[in-house]
Amino acid sequence: MTQQDGLWLAINGGILGQKIEYAIDRHGQFSYPIPQGDYHPRRAELVIVSLEGRKPDYLGISVRSKFGTTGQMNVMISNLISVERLSTAEIIASLPKRFRANFSPPLVGIYRPTPRLWEKLLSILIPDTPNNKIRMRALQRAFSEANRVGRRANDGGLEAFERDAIASALQAWGGPTVRRKVLRGAVPTDDERAPFLARLRDVISREDPQINHDHTVFPGMVISRRDIVSSVTLTDGSDQITILNCNRQPLERTLGVDLIYYSHKYKAFVLVQYKRMVDDNGIPTYRPHSDDNHEKELVRMRIAGQLLQALPQQNSVDTSGFRLNRAPFFIKLCEAKASIGLDSGMVAGMYLPLELWETLLSSPKVIGPKGGIVVTWENCTRRFSNGEFTNLLRNGWIGSSEGQTDKLSEIVEEVLDSGRMLILAATEPGQRSKDYRRDNWGRFSGEDDLESSF
Repeated sequence: MTQQDGLWLAINGGILGQKIEYAIDRHGQFSYPIPQGDYHPRRAELVIVSLEGRKPDYLGISVRSKFGTTGQMNVMISNLISVERLSTAEIIASLPKRFRANFSPPLVGIYRPTPRLWEKLLSILIPDTPNNKIRMRALQRAFSEANRVGRRANDGGLEAFERDAIASALQAWGGPTVRRKVLRGAVPTDDERAPFLARLRDVISREDPQINHDHTVFPGMVISRRDIVSSVTLTDGSDQITILNCNRQPLERTLGVDLIYYSHKYKAFVLVQYKRMVDDNGIPTYRPHSDDNHEKELVRMRIAGQLLQALPQQNSVDTSGFRLNRAPFFIKLCEAKASIGLDSGMVAGMYLPLELWETLLSSPKVIGPKGGIVVTWENCTRRFSNGEFTNLLRNGWIGSSEGQTDKLSEIVEEVLDSGRMLILAATEPGQRSKDYRRDNWGRFSGEDDLESSF
């Protein structure tokens, strides 16, 4: 591998070791606090994990986190693969004589072998077998991805928005734990139309014979095979979500991103249109009049909204049909910053219902010094955060009424004709809507940070 050296992390068992083992079994990853004086963590590096401190258990990728207490730096260790569980004595016996004196891992804490010793350790702990070659190639791709910044920092944020649309769907379906686990499994791809969805692994890729099933996953929507660039299905128990990327254009010719989310449990569609905030002397701003597509897209949403509102409302005693607002259209203003690989966060941004957005555009609060409309974090105070929006979405408080869902195929076709990238995400019938933010004892996870990227 191209990695010159790596870390040896010894946990030494105990309650912490049990918690980490539980996190690995349930989520495939864990976070670990490192005193900042012990070593300076890199953006990403390989790490051998020893849960008991006496024998290695896993090789994974450690990614530096922005979260941590005073004097500590958290690292997130993911993409774990099992290694040969050899004792320290057995490893020493397997090493060439000139390296044996240098191998002295602690029972607890951080140890960094020399680059040549690290190479020998990997050859011993991960023997050269066909299966191990496959595992190490996948780990190398994920490691390379973690050490680079996104390829398209200046492309209008489309790749970042595609990532966020998928992250939002995962967040609404499974909470932060599922979102992080799936997104940290992303690997590089050469797909020019779906650069992020095509990276996801450990999921079921949809083949052409299965795409007919999308007509039941997305009620009323007729989706052409030629529009589906990449698609995945993720399952947790009996819960399932299908995500499609529909885009007729290469990324460079795509005008924007839309997310359409459908919950079978609540029979509700929610439609989100992404808008990129640009840096203006250090202040993220969005100027509608500088966006050639803004007014056309507003007209499209207004017409679609009028169509949906004109449909008769279904009278039902089923409380799952109740909505705080039956308008399904939202705008998300985003700071389209390039992300490092294995980033599992959502893009920092704000959600506004379409009606609120149009009210804001008429407000004197957003009039800039030259008379134009300038929307910023400071003057857009009525908004939903990532966490607020995905919680409303997850629990069916927002979205279309049941009687509106069969008319949305027209909206899908209009989005595709407009040259936008369309992310479609739908839960399957019978979704239990489990709260993945809680553990088996009903306690909330400490990693439930929904406001911004990792």
